[in-house]
Amino acid sequence: MEEEVILNKIIEDAEKEANLIIAEAEKQAKEIEEENRNRAIKQSQEQFEVIKAQIQRDAIAELEKAEFESRSSILAEKQKIIEIVKEKVKQKIKDLSEDEYVKIIDEKIKQYKEEKQVSILLPEKCYEEIKKIATGYHMNVLEKTDEFEAGVIVKCGDIEYNYDFEENMRFMNEEIEKKIDTILFKV
Repeated sequence: MEEEVILNKIIEDAEKEANLIIAEAEKQAKEIEEENRNRAIKQSQEQFEVIKAQIQRDAIAELEKAEFESRSSILAEKQKIIEIVKEKVKQKIKDLSEDEYVKIIDEKIKQYKEEKQVSILLPEKCYEEIKKIATGYHMNVLEKTDEFEAGVIVKCGDIEYNYDFEENMRFMNEEIEKKIDTILFKV
């Protein structure tokens, strides 16, 4: 009997010890499970933030690309319009009446009438009329040239002044484009 009591006591102590071990193991399992859940939540949040940041960067990049393409398209269209205007100006110069053309050339050469050793080079356009005006200013008129269509080149000694309309437009291209842009595209 005493053996039975001792045996029951040992079994009872063993069950208590087993229950304590099981309770401790369950507690540790819950802590590990909670830790793993917290770690998984944290990793998910970090991944979400990384993906969110990437999506924002991609969206911003797409917006910037679209804005750039839009500005490029607008600039290209503006440039086309500027080129059309420049061509119209060139055509208007070609379409000047003879009186207007002679008047313009007269204004250019008149400023050199007091100079000595002045020679002028003219294209075929209104050659004879301008030649009469130039000789009236005591200028030497060289033979007709086909180097340019409209304008005049004035030579004063070693200095040459080029009033070739086409050449002047090319030379002043950037300035002309700025003026056209300012006039047409005021913002």
